[in-house]
Amino acid sequence: MKNRLIHLFVTIVAGVFLVACSGGTSSPNYTVGGTISGLTSGSLVLKNNGGDALTISANSAAFTFATALASGSSYAVTVGTQPSGLTCSVTNGSGTVASANITNITLVCRTQIAYVTNVVGNTISMYAINASTGILTPLSTPTVATGSGPQYITTNSTGTYAYVLNGNSNTISMYAINASTGILTPLSTPTVVTGSSPSSIAINSAGTIAYVSNNGDNTIGVYAINASTGNLTQISTITLGNSPNNIVINAAGTLAYVTNGDYISIISLASNAVISSLPVNTGSAPQYITMNSTGTYAYVANGSSNTISMYAINASTGALTLVNAGTVATGRYPTKVAINPAGTFAYVANDSSNTISMYAINASTGILTPLSTPTITTGNAPQYITMNSAGTAVYVANYSDNSISMYAIMRVLEYLHP
Repeated sequence: MKNRLIHLFVTIVAGVFLVACSGGTSSPNYTVGGTISGLTSGSLVLKNNGGDALTISANSAAFTFATALASGSSYAVTVGTQPSGLTCSVTNGSGTVASANITNITLVCRTQIAYVTNVVGNTISMYAINASTGILTPLSTPTVATGSGPQYITTNSTGTYAYVLNGNSNTISMYAINASTGILTPLSTPTVVTGSSPSSIAINSAGTIAYVSNNGDNTIGVYAINASTGNLTQISTITLGNSPNNIVINAAGTLAYVTNGDYISIISLASNAVISSLPVNTGSAPQYITMNSTGTYAYVANGSSNTISMYAINASTGALTLVNAGTVATGRYPTKVAINPAGTFAYVANDSSNTISMYAINASTGILTPLSTPTITTGNAPQYITMNSAGTAVYVANYSDNSISMYAIMRVLEYLHP
């Protein structure tokens, strides 16, 4: 049975968005507004408390939401619509008005960046994503060194730090991300130790805690993230199942889901305890677990079963329940599911058949149905699949070819041409 770790990973860096406050209204109401950095093209839609939508044009330097808030009111600034070709993220975007205009929210927009772990070369390749075509172009510094056998890379939500799991050296390499270029620079403390054979890392939505699945010793390492330096410090260890592989955190930031053995275990992030008395059974050799953006459905690629397991997520408890169809067939040895931001289509990398399987997602049931053109070819041994934040381009890491396949999402996937 084939049960190896996924060796290549592509991640799209989230930009960091700046928002502060200007102007004022008559007491007792106070404004929420701010400044913008990096919005060089397109337009951006911001929302406060899920409404009060505000469209901001390129090259704007400041904004103010139309609705002022009374002291004691809560505010939560989010990005409603991203500008084309850029990613913008909010820092310090939520809180409570306390008899003053809000001035400490920050946002930054920047070109999207793709990072690829090279497991044999012990490096990270770094690319800019062309805003119009989606094509990848190496950065001026094209690679940065890692530890031995880099398996997985992730970034914090503000796009300021990146973390790489090194499966052979049992370490995490830690990097600062240059705000303007996206180039990675090792932190002054460049690495921290993990358990045996780390395979996946997930960061909570607040950016304060990182969780690392250690495939070789059946543990989850829990690390505090220093907000000022980005350094990780291990604070606890969770014992879990058999060979934990992939870990993801739900949108609410309350639960983590981990594939291990032929099961999925659920961890409470409040108590760092496994809360599912009986882990959910999936197919054989589950690889990655992927959730849709609303956190209502989860999909698990079962490598040895050649299937995707489809689950509904209980909104109250986080429990997983197989949807009516249970599973859908894939190509040989599926590794990862990618879902477009609208949650309408899913794409699966099939490692042993060198294809991507393509599906429509039923909005009511979450069930996957193959598209009229069900597959498209990739390079050799595709082991990871992701897409840009706009959901217009798909990228596949081909392990045996040392290449990234690039596709535009049209009616079906089409190769991008440089």
